[in-house]
Amino acid sequence: MLTVEDLVAIERLQLQIAAGAGGSRRVINWAHTVELPDPWRWVSPGDLVMTTGLGLPEAAEAQVAWLRQLVQSNASALVIAPCPAAPAPSQAMLDAAELLLFPIVLASFELEFVKLSHHVIESVLQAQRERFNASERLFQTYAQALRQAPDLGGRLLILANSLNMNLALEDAVSGALLVSTAGATPALQRQGERIPIAGRVRTNLLMSRQARRNGDDSMLVRSLVGLLAVEIERLMINRDQQREESAALLHTLLDTAELKLALPMLERRGLTGTLVSLAVRTDDKGLWPVSELHHAPDFHQACPLMSVEQGLLLMICRDDPALLDVLERNLGAGTVMGISAPIAMATGVHESVRQARLALSQAEDLGRARLRYGEAELGLIMAPKSLAEARALVGRYLGPLIAHDRLQNAALLPTLTAFLRNDGSWKATAFDLGIHRQTLVYRLKLVEQLTGIKPTTTQGIARFWIALEAGRNSDLLGQP
Repeated sequence: MLTVEDLVAIERLQLQIAAGAGGSRRVINWAHTVELPDPWRWVSPGDLVMTTGLGLPEAAEAQVAWLRQLVQSNASALVIAPCPAAPAPSQAMLDAAELLLFPIVLASFELEFVKLSHHVIESVLQAQRERFNASERLFQTYAQALRQAPDLGGRLLILANSLNMNLALEDAVSGALLVSTAGATPALQRQGERIPIAGRVRTNLLMSRQARRNGDDSMLVRSLVGLLAVEIERLMINRDQQREESAALLHTLLDTAELKLALPMLERRGLTGTLVSLAVRTDDKGLWPVSELHHAPDFHQACPLMSVEQGLLLMICRDDPALLDVLERNLGAGTVMGISAPIAMATGVHESVRQARLALSQAEDLGRARLRYGEAELGLIMAPKSLAEARALVGRYLGPLIAHDRLQNAALLPTLTAFLRNDGSWKATAFDLGIHRQTLVYRLKLVEQLTGIKPTTTQGIARFWIALEAGRNSDLLGQP
C-alpha cells in the first residue's frame, strides 16, 4: 500500500510536505484531480486530491473552512501545484492542517498530475494483486489441509503456519476455546484480534500475527473467516444429524428392553460406564436452549442421547456429577432434573426413564434442583392422604415390577402379592401360584434386584404391603 510518506519519498516527483506531516502515514487508495470550489463532493475516502489551486478561496478564514470540509470527506492528502493565477495557501490554512494532521503537499506547477496518478494507481493495483494472490494461496493451502488433516484442529494449524499467525476458535457464548494452534496461549484471548463469525455458529476467530503486519490483509482475513464459517457450519450439520439419530435411538430403547444390543452404538457416542436416565425441566434462561444444547462445547466429543417429549427433556448419559453440573450451567440455574438409578440390563431404559420422571416430580415437590431416584425416602405412609401420595408409593416400590411384567410378560407383581398374603410362607405361595419353590426364589430375588428392597425382611414386607394397599384402594393396580 502507498502512503503519503511513500509518495513524497519518490525523488523525481519533487514533492514537499508543507503541513500536516503527522498524518503522513495515511494510506492512498486513489488519485483524483479537481479544480472545483467544493472538491469534497467529488472525492471518496482515501483519495489523494490534486489541484492547481484554482478552486481555493482567497481569504484565510475561507481557506480554513474549505480545508475542514475536505478533511471531513476522509481524503488522504491534498497536493497543490499552484498556478500563477491561483491564491497561495495561507498560513492559517497550513496551521489548521497541522492541527488536523492532514498532509498538504506542495508540488511544482510543471508536475504533470498524470504522472503522479500513475504512481498511485500502479501502487493500488499492485496491492490489489497481492491481496488476491494471498487469498488464492489461502484457498490452495486449505485444499491441501483438507487432504492432510482429518479434523478442524489439524486444518487450523496448517492454515496458521501458512499465514504466519496464531489462530484459535472461541465459543462466543461461554468464552471457552474450541480449537487452538500451538502458539495460541491464554494471552491470545486477552490481546488477540477477535472477529465474530457470521451465521448461527456463535463462534469468534481469535488471531494474532507472529510478524509485523504487512499491508492491508482485510481480504485475506475475510476469506479465512468465510472458510472457517463453512467448516463450523458443516460440523453443526453433523451434530444436528447426530441429535436426530440419538432421539430415534432413545425412542427405540424405550420400546424394547434389549439394551445389550444397543451398547456398541452407545459406546461409539462416548456413552460408556454407568449410565443413567435424566428427566429435565428447564427455564429457558441458560446459555443454550434445549433445541441447541447438542452444540454446547461440553458435548462436542460425547453427547448424551436427547429427546424432548411434551416439553420435558429426556436424556441418557454417563453417571458423572461433573456432567450434571455442565448440564445445569448450559440450561440455566432454574433447571430441575430427576436422575434414575443406574440403568440395568434386566429392566432396560423404559424403567430407567420412569424412575427419572418420578425423581423429577419429587424434586419439584421438594423444591430441589436435582434429585436421584430413591433419595427422597417416602417413609411408611399408613394412609395416603391424596391420589398423588398413593401414586408416589406405587411408583417407587411397585413401578419397576409393573414395567418388567409388561415388557417381559412376567408375573413378578402377582408373585409378590401372593407371597405377602401368605405371610411370607414359601410353601404356601408356591402352591397357590402352581410353581416350583426354586422358581419362587428366583422371582423374589429379581424383585430385590429391580427395587433395591428385599421382600423377605420386615422392612421390605412393610413397604411392599403398604404400596399394594395404596394401589388397590386408589384403583391404581387394576386388580381387586
